[in-house]
Amino acid sequence: MTTQTLTAHITDTNHRARGAMSIKVEFDRDVPLSVDHDGQTYHFTGKSGSNFKTGLPVREMAAEDDARLWITLDGQQVWED
Repeated sequence: MTTQTLTAHITDTNHRARGAMSIKVEFDRDVPLSVDHDGQTYHFTGKSGSNFKTGLPVREMAAEDDARLWITLDGQQVWED
């Protein structure tokens, strides 16, 4: 496993761009396993899919309080849910 600090493009729950933000991503075999974003830690839920708008492969992440986000496999884009 490796941990990287990345600059990701963040989109909020209303589909508005929040801009570029720094996130910390823990990768396992080149896919995100956990993400530190906006003061919370999110862990992979087991759900994978594709973003409807971009077609990019994504993984769902959830925080302890059940806040969720979707992240591209390279960690460059995040959609808050």
